[in-house]
Amino acid sequence: MKAILGKLRPSKRLVVILAAAFGVSAASGAAAVYVGRDALMERMSKPATSGLECTLVRTVKLGHHGQRWVRMHIKTDRADGEARMRTALRVVGALSKSEKADLYQVVVLDAAGPEERAAVRGAAIGAQVLFAPGPQSVPGMDEPFRASYNDGKANSAGFFHGSTVDLSVGDIRDMMAGMEDRSPCIDPNAIAVEGEAAPEAAAAEHKVDSAEAPAGH
Repeated sequence: MKAILGKLRPSKRLVVILAAAFGVSAASGAAAVYVGRDALMERMSKPATSGLECTLVRTVKLGHHGQRWVRMHIKTDRADGEARMRTALRVVGALSKSEKADLYQVVVLDAAGPEERAAVRGAAIGAQVLFAPGPQSVPGMDEPFRASYNDGKANSAGFFHGSTVDLSVGDIRDMMAGMEDRSPCIDPNAIAVEGEAAPEAAAAEHKVDSAEAPAGH
């Protein structure tokens, strides 16, 4: 997948600054280039509208009372909360186009975090999205989307210890509407698990505190 930062283009203001830098003396030109570089670094530090590159850990496909539920675990490297959220929303959109299901769940982990399925819960979760195209048919889903992220940074072991931020449906739609990239995660191993036992009731994992959420779907 092409890097998101590769899609960034300098603003007109930055182009003018750089053009001026090449038209003056060496000393003043160096100063202008330095200012232009600062402006570019500030631009690059802002979250990309489509999130970040990610790696697929696993896809789990479940049958639940005649419905099809798909859960995906993905990893990002040292991303902030908003970038993780945007990544999860992009990936759940791509997943819904490639897989037909009643409920989709995308869980974002840190690159240094645990990968075992039993460990994907609590502080290991950096962000997660639940998407039900027909929410009225899925227990506990009264809206198409439920999404939350941890606003802390991952520690060296890949765990998050910040506060949980819950997004409104309006916030989710605004984020998705501004995305330019719709690509899925890099899939190094294509791990798929079929025919798992049905998860516990969906309503139990839709708490604002998402510590137990991944265990349910």
